Amino acid sequence: MENLTIKISSKESTTKVAIGGPITVQQIQRLRNVLLGAFCLGKNVQVSLDGVTEVDVAGLQLLCSAHRTSIACELDFAVNIGRCQALSSVSKVAGMLRHIGCPQDICGTCLWKRSAVAASAPAAVRRHPLTRSGCQL
Repeated sequence: MENLTIKISSKESTTKVAIGGPITVQQIQRLRNVLLGAFCLGKNVQVSLDGVTEVDVAGLQLLCSAHRTSIACELDFAVNIGRCQALSSVSKVAGMLRHIGCPQDICGTCLWKRSAVAASAPAAVRRHPLTRSGCQL
């Protein structure tokens, strides 16, 4: 079994989190803690999935949770899919791809919009016009 690798770097207004290896239920707690810590720094968060080799439904759910956290924290959140074929295929099989986001996606920044996943380009979640209600994953 592969190990999850996480590299964190922080610059002025952005915390970058590069993930490698599997994003599965066995690693979710560790990755959740890393992402929560990144949001609680009060900086925008960019996640690179370029090194991810495997994703399961728990990994998909964690990305949804991170999106909701970005909304609650009023921070930008971007996911760079890169060469991560696992995310595209699993999100399709799991029924995550959609034309509109969930009810919390009031600004239309859902990670699972077909245009964001199909392009394999960075899917950005921009700042939402909400009041800060706390950072929780």
